[in-house]
Amino acid sequence: MKTPLAWYNLAHHKVRTVAAVAGVMFAVVLIFLQLGFRGTAERTASLVYESLDFDILIRSRNSARLSQSRPFPRMRLDQAASLPGVSGVSGLWLSYFRWQSARGATRPILALGVSPDAPIFSNAELQTKIRLLTAPEFLLIDRASRAEFDPVNGREFGDQDIGTEAELERRWVRIVGHFRLGTTFDADGMVVLSHEGFRRLQPFWPSGHVSLGLVRVEPQSDPAAVREELRRRFAEQGAVDVDVFTRDQVIQHERWVWLWQQSIGLIFSMGVAVALVVGSVIVYQVLSSDVTNHLPEYATLKAMGYSDGFLSRVVLAQAVILALLGFVPGLAVSQGLYMLTAWKTRLPLDMTTVRVVGVLGLSLGMCIISGLLALRKLRCADPADLF
Repeated sequence: MKTPLAWYNLAHHKVRTVAAVAGVMFAVVLIFLQLGFRGTAERTASLVYESLDFDILIRSRNSARLSQSRPFPRMRLDQAASLPGVSGVSGLWLSYFRWQSARGATRPILALGVSPDAPIFSNAELQTKIRLLTAPEFLLIDRASRAEFDPVNGREFGDQDIGTEAELERRWVRIVGHFRLGTTFDADGMVVLSHEGFRRLQPFWPSGHVSLGLVRVEPQSDPAAVREELRRRFAEQGAVDVDVFTRDQVIQHERWVWLWQQSIGLIFSMGVAVALVVGSVIVYQVLSSDVTNHLPEYATLKAMGYSDGFLSRVVLAQAVILALLGFVPGLAVSQGLYMLTAWKTRLPLDMTTVRVVGVLGLSLGMCIISGLLALRKLRCADPADLF
C-alpha cells in the first residue's frame, strides 16, 4: 500500500483522532496503575517472610496471613527441634503497636519481637543490628517507614535519629539503629525489639507462646520431606493448632491470599478489566464513526477493484496507530505517577520491562479488537451506494 490511507483518515479528523488518542492514553495509564499496585501488593505480601532465615515455617492454623498471626504454644518449636534433619528453631513475636507521631496522633506500626542472639533474619544488615537490642526499651526502626512516624520532625529516618526517644504503646522507647526493609499495604512502618521489649509493651501476651516458628534444616536434608515428617508427628501428637509450610509454600500462599482473597487484590484486577473495556469502547466509537463517514469512499475503492481484505487492513492499521499514539504518552504519565506514589507511600512501585511490554500488548489487543468490531460496518460498503 503506497498511500498511507490509514494515516490520512486519522489526520483528516484531527479532533476525533485526538479524542481517541486521549481515550487510549487514559486506558493505558489506568492499566499501568492497576497493574503496578497489584504487583506491589504481590511483592510486599511476602516482604517480611523473605527477610527471615528459615526453611520451614510453623504458624497458628487460625492465621489467614502474616499480619493476622495468632499465638501458639512454644512447645511446638521444641517438638520440631527434636526432629531428625532439623538444625535449629527460633521463635518470633509479632503484633501491631500504637506509635506516637510527631504531630501527637497515634498510628499502628508493625512490631517484631526477636531473641538478639538467635539467627532470625536472612537480611545481613538486620541480623547484625539486632545485637544492639541489649535493653527492653531499645528498638530498631525501618528507614522506609513513613515520615509520620518520626517522633521529632516528621521526616525520613536516618543516623540523626539514633538515640532519639519515642512513645510506643504509651511507653518510652529509644531508637538505637535502623534498617531498610520496606512498607507494605498492611504496615506503613516496622520496628524490631527484643523479646523482653516486646513483652514490656504487651504484658498480656500469652506466656510461652510465639507468633511464628522458624525452622532451619540441615544442608543435606530436603525441606519438603522434613515438613511432611513434622506434619505427621504433629498429627500423631494431636497438635491441630498449627500449620507447617516450606519457605516457598508460605511465600506463595501469602501472595495468593493478598491477590485472590483480599479485596485489595481483586479491586486492582477488576481495575485492569474496566480500563480495557473503557479504552475499547472509545476506540470502537471513533473507528465505527470513521467507517460510517467514509462509506462512500470505501464503496468507490471496492468499485475500483480493491478487496475487502485491503479495506480491512486500512481500518486495523488505524487501530494500531491509535494504540501506539496513546501508549507513548500513557507510559510517560504512568512513570511520573509511579515515582510520585512511591515517594509519598514508600511502596516499591517500579516500572518493569515485562510490565511495559505487557501493557503495550494489551493496548494493541484492545484497539485491534475494537477495529475488528468496526469492520462490520465496512462490509456494508457497496458500490451501489454511489448511485
